[in-house]
Amino acid sequence: MLNEKNNCEKIITLLQEKNDHLEMFLTVSENERKSFKARNFENLELLYQIREDILENIRSIDERVEDYSQSMDKASLSAEDKTEIVNCLKIKETLTHQILEQDLVILSCVENEKSTMIRKMTSVRDGRRLMKAYRQLPDIVD
Repeated sequence: MLNEKNNCEKIITLLQEKNDHLEMFLTVSENERKSFKARNFENLELLYQIREDILENIRSIDERVEDYSQSMDKASLSAEDKTEIVNCLKIKETLTHQILEQDLVILSCVENEKSTMIRKMTSVRDGRRLMKAYRQLPDIVD
């Protein structure tokens, strides 16, 4: 019974730690999203690296939760423990939805910038074609 209680406490602690990591993920993304809206993409690669590191930590936490939960008798959970676990899962769900919404905004900013760059490159290419044609004009006239 004591081992069950210990495992449950560890699971709750890990779930809270996971939520902390999700909040950190959200905060890092929010800070960069503001930069992206201002068309400043210089930290894009760093953002992806930081987010990947946070996700790796979350994967590790999930594995530990899985290990502890497999060695537990779920019927031995107290009502308080169940309530705490449900609360942690609700917080996780809320954070996950916020992250997804934010990622859509980030993707939109990146796609808009990509489209702008493509339009500029097309314009430059068309300008070069015109200049080339213009330079060849004396050859045609002669």
